[in-house]
Amino acid sequence: MTANEKYEVITYEENIVFNFTLPEDGKENQLSKEVTLVWDDVLEKFLETFTQEKSYTIHSFKHEREKNRFIENIENITEEIIDQIDEEISQKMKFGFDYTSPTYED
Repeated sequence: MTANEKYEVITYEENIVFNFTLPEDGKENQLSKEVTLVWDDVLEKFLETFTQEKSYTIHSFKHEREKNRFIENIENITEEIIDQIDEEISQKMKFGFDYTSPTYED
């Protein structure tokens, strides 16, 4: 890598939806939360994948170590949000819970 090259990371916002059913009413419920995700491919592929207009941010780093730390922080924050939603759902339920894993809405 030459001195002028940068390490880049593309991030975008996505709405994660958790579906769950409360035992007492049997109705399907949803909780959603917007999170930041990392795009693991080049910008051209991002634009092909999200044919509708989707906002994104390109983050540039001088060192690969900084880039990797940034990605790790984004992933940790996302995991914390998922854990918080899991806890919120379990608090709503008295006898356990039945919900599907997160889905992503465009």
